[in-house]
Amino acid sequence: MISALVSAMPWLAAAACLLWLYSLRSNIVSHVDILWPLLHLMACVSMFISSESVTLRGSLLILVVTAWSVRLATYLAARAAGRGEDRRYAEIRARYGATFRYSSLVIIFLMQALLALIISAVFYPIITSQLPWRALDTLLLCATVVGLLYETIADQQLSAFLRRQSDTGQHQTQVLRTGLWRYSRHPNYFGEWIFWLSLALLAVSLGSWIGVVTVGLVSWLLLRFTGVARMERRTPSLRPDYLDYQRETPAFFPTFLWPRRWLKTVTKPSAQQLLLVLVGVTTLLPVQFPMAAPSSTSPAFEHWYFTAYIDDKEVGYHQFEVRRDGASTFLNGRADFEYRLWKVPLFSYFHEVSETYDRNLCLQEITSTTITRTDRVALHGRKTDAGFTLDGAANVPILEDCLTTFAYWTKEFLARDTLLNGQDGTLVPVQFSNLASENPDSAERVRLQADSLDLTLTYSNDGHWQGLESQLPAGRKLVYKLTSYRSEAPLEDLVEDQPLPQTTSIFD
Repeated sequence: MISALVSAMPWLAAAACLLWLYSLRSNIVSHVDILWPLLHLMACVSMFISSESVTLRGSLLILVVTAWSVRLATYLAARAAGRGEDRRYAEIRARYGATFRYSSLVIIFLMQALLALIISAVFYPIITSQLPWRALDTLLLCATVVGLLYETIADQQLSAFLRRQSDTGQHQTQVLRTGLWRYSRHPNYFGEWIFWLSLALLAVSLGSWIGVVTVGLVSWLLLRFTGVARMERRTPSLRPDYLDYQRETPAFFPTFLWPRRWLKTVTKPSAQQLLLVLVGVTTLLPVQFPMAAPSSTSPAFEHWYFTAYIDDKEVGYHQFEVRRDGASTFLNGRADFEYRLWKVPLFSYFHEVSETYDRNLCLQEITSTTITRTDRVALHGRKTDAGFTLDGAANVPILEDCLTTFAYWTKEFLARDTLLNGQDGTLVPVQFSNLASENPDSAERVRLQADSLDLTLTYSNDGHWQGLESQLPAGRKLVYKLTSYRSEAPLEDLVEDQPLPQTTSIFD
């Protein structure tokens, strides 16, 4: 993630600097508000271009962020047309005096670029995740669209109201209390918050806590820094009717999120009764639909993400995704390492593999690509009537009845005495031995030995793979530390009329 943010940073900084140069000529820095949503779009596009694969989740994210960015930039540009400098920046200019022309580069333009970059970090796990599409992805991406529409409608209602205010005979103290502005005093900010909250929750659901940073920073900006707090201080002095509006209407969260408060705004008795029934039914839903009991069989889906270290130096990651569908098991794995000494790359390693197994963990098909600094090896093999055939290996079938690769993710592979090297297609005789557990949370430590290979695997009490250590030349050690693990129970384990399985984690 850090490298992706560093790669995006020059583009954001360059855009900020160019607009600053323009502000020196126009003597208006308010245009930085128009640049604000475009900075997020630039960061998102940069991460998308630099990602190693294109996913549905990442593609839809680009569409959503583009719609949000273009809509907000267009709205702000139309609002700023023909107007002078915004009151906020005029006050800052007066405070800094003659030095503002140059200090504004740092305190206004580059600062906004930095904040946009930090907020945009939430895009990275969404773009790069290789998890299969989930119902939760649909729900949260739809929530971003809802937030965008909510914000757009609120802005359009405000724009229409301000146009009417400019007509002859209108009172300038009138306050907008219709449409979405009936339910809260800042529905546009609430829609913006829903947009970013949904993206933050999506990132967290994919195993990245950067979403917490994003929603925390956005909440602070909207509620305390430039949004609600600033408007609430200034508006009552301009529109006296606003004091009554403050007493009757919540600032941020709409009244329909507070059933008792919303009920007071409904005057018809029949409508009040309907609302009470809906609230009562909602509170009973958790009782009617309890959680499914934990499954004792293999999960339908599992995802491991390991951070890789050589000694104490982080060198990359290795992730595994296993999906079980009836009689077949599908594996997708990806490893990406780079080891540097004094910022000089000594070696790099990339490995991507897809494997298909039958119910007995017998390999049916494999496709892999391995790239080092000097070589690129592609492997493809499949089970045939004559045996397991590897392309490019003189088409000589391997006559083993049941082949298995180094399938660390399941303890079933520990029963094998020969494994297939998923990089070059060679058969490797192996030996397994049990070791004493050094960690009380690990039920089993297994040593795997083969020619030029000596590694230790750890498994939890319930059989989940937890880590790996491998001895390297020159006394070095490769260590896999489990960063995140997710699983979903198989559908057949659900009790009738119970909800679909929820994602579980060994860290819960």
